[in-house]
Amino acid sequence: MRHDSIRHLVFPTFGSILLIVVLICGGILYTANGDASRDSLITQMLINAIIVLGIQIYIGNTGVLSFGHIGFGAIAGYTFAICAISPARKMMQIPDAPFGLANVDLTPLASGIIAVGLTVALAFFVGMALSRAGVRSGAVSAVVITLALLFVVHEVARNWTDLTRGGKIGLSFSPFGNATLEGKNWIYVFLFCAVLLARLFKETRIGRFAQCVREDDLAARTMGIDPAIQQMWALIISVALVSVGSTLRVFELGSINPRLFFFDYTLLTLTMLIVGGRNGITGALTGVVIITIGSELTRKLSELDIVALSWILREGLTDLFLGGAMLGFMILRPAGILGDFEFDHWLHERFLHRQKKKTWTSKEEQIRSKVVKKNQTVLNVEGVSVNFGGFRALGNVELKATGDEIVGLIGPNGAGKTTLLNVITGLVEPDSGRVQLGEKNLTGMQPHEIARSGLVRTFQNFRLFSDLSVRENIEVVHLMAGKYRSAQTPDVDTLLFQAGLWEFQSLRAAGLDYGNARRLELARAVAAAPDFLLLDEPTSGMDDNESMAMIDQVRTMSSMVGSGVVVIDHDLNFITGICDRVYVLDQGCVIASGTPAEISADPAVKVAYLGTTAEAA
Repeated sequence: MRHDSIRHLVFPTFGSILLIVVLICGGILYTANGDASRDSLITQMLINAIIVLGIQIYIGNTGVLSFGHIGFGAIAGYTFAICAISPARKMMQIPDAPFGLANVDLTPLASGIIAVGLTVALAFFVGMALSRAGVRSGAVSAVVITLALLFVVHEVARNWTDLTRGGKIGLSFSPFGNATLEGKNWIYVFLFCAVLLARLFKETRIGRFAQCVREDDLAARTMGIDPAIQQMWALIISVALVSVGSTLRVFELGSINPRLFFFDYTLLTLTMLIVGGRNGITGALTGVVIITIGSELTRKLSELDIVALSWILREGLTDLFLGGAMLGFMILRPAGILGDFEFDHWLHERFLHRQKKKTWTSKEEQIRSKVVKKNQTVLNVEGVSVNFGGFRALGNVELKATGDEIVGLIGPNGAGKTTLLNVITGLVEPDSGRVQLGEKNLTGMQPHEIARSGLVRTFQNFRLFSDLSVRENIEVVHLMAGKYRSAQTPDVDTLLFQAGLWEFQSLRAAGLDYGNARRLELARAVAAAPDFLLLDEPTSGMDDNESMAMIDQVRTMSSMVGSGVVVIDHDLNFITGICDRVYVLDQGCVIASGTPAEISADPAVKVAYLGTTAEAA
């Protein structure tokens, strides 16, 4: 527990402090012998960093592309300006402001709080729309909805002249009024809070669940994670941070107009995020620095009288640079310069993670003695039928399994085995029949609800969270079990050791060989402490020796949490070696059930599954 606190809290905090120190010190050195333009450039860079970090919280953790965060920034900026500008100045700029806003006179702090609160409230309703649209990583609907938001906000700001002054004029503060920014202390404070918030969000339960959804939506749901909840939290927190940065931007510039928060600024912030690495805070900050430097260099280059540049649209050279950087990185290095590299992770690996291999025997036995128990829960599949168009996938299937046994499910290809598992886990809704776990009817429940109830599955084509480490794949499900499951589960170290994955724990799941990937998927499922493990072809792609080794692994790891097992497999040696009872499916119907010996001797099974004839039998 103490080690996890260091890794997930202390090091991110320490790493955030170091990042801020480096960023601020670099800015101070750059402006030390410069003019006011340098000071303004660094100030804008620091504010941009806050906004980019806010966008990173959403895009980086959920994988959902958003063009609407700058639209939220516009809402926050205008709300702040309308509240903070003195009544005397508003009488000159927007004397006909509705709702009595022309007479509002608030401090910058109060105006900022109102701006952030209002924007977050609106983000909640947009998040509901995204949820109803079934938005997930790579979904076109997210791009459409968020892009529409950006354009709607822009058009309202441009045309609602009574409130925004519209057009190119916009609203402005008096240089002698109550909304002037002196020094950068507030920016430093907010930037540090932004870095720390973004970094810690990645390590929280919500943030890590969101990353699972980003990696594999289906696998996340079958592990008990609700994508809509994680995305909503990420959206609200990210919009809050973008709103803070946007109010600071308006505060520092002393003005706001529709062009300030529109497509150009959207392109700028997204390019910063993509170039540095959208999945990491260190990468996001790196992207801010690189694009700030690049934009400034192209701006100065465009001011030079160079004939060779005449064929380029000189005034649009900065935009050309931004578009080229985004396009180039999306094609050549989509993960960005640093990918998901985090400075504090590097520090942790360097200073704290040099552990010698431990002796686990005593601890393992201690955990087993606490966890292993007789599981009396019963899984009942009653009269389940599924039709896909005119094709009958399942016809009145009956299956019963108790928590203290391993039940096999075999049959030829297309017999309906995986479809049955999909019905049990909520991925397919049956046309008739029901699935019951103990006293609870699971029929019609969502996959994440079924997983939380005690049914967790693996897949024939394994679905790991590929960009997460081996340890993180197990940790996130362990966190889910800790929140939604009352059953006791072994700690992550024990699961890693038992699965033979201890030496690979820091490796990305995508880097595992086939056999270890299979063992990781099993260990991840066990981490949920389910009443039943549903295993879909756990020995697929394995040789005979690996299949036999998997028998002991399934038995050992299921006993650690007292789980019953329902397993599909084509390897009859594996099935007969591990199962207490076996069901045989053919053309969507159960044609036989019994012990492995009874099934092996059944003539109907030989005809349907073994490919023999009744006469030969």
